[in-house]
Amino acid sequence: MDETGDRAVYGYIGKLDLHAEMVLAIPFFGSLQNTPIHIAYMPIKMIRQHTRGYRCLPALFKSGKAQPRRDHRMFFDDEGLRNLEKLDFKDMEVV
Repeated sequence: MDETGDRAVYGYIGKLDLHAEMVLAIPFFGSLQNTPIHIAYMPIKMIRQHTRGYRCLPALFKSGKAQPRRDHRMFFDDEGLRNLEKLDFKDMEVV
């Protein structure tokens, strides 16, 4: 197990300047890799307010690496990149 331990949700918490057409791209790296093992392309509807600014937690952390959460896979990697081209991308969210 990685020193951060397993987590049911994992992603970004912090300050952001938001606008309606924004995409939050979150790279997730493996412990020994210099290139991301996953990239999440998150629409504004999936970014929530948080006491430290905003939060977007599309991944989980298990056995030392980040993985897409089952219901968030449509925002990751090639599928997420394809979804960016959709006119309704900014309104996409997990139900």
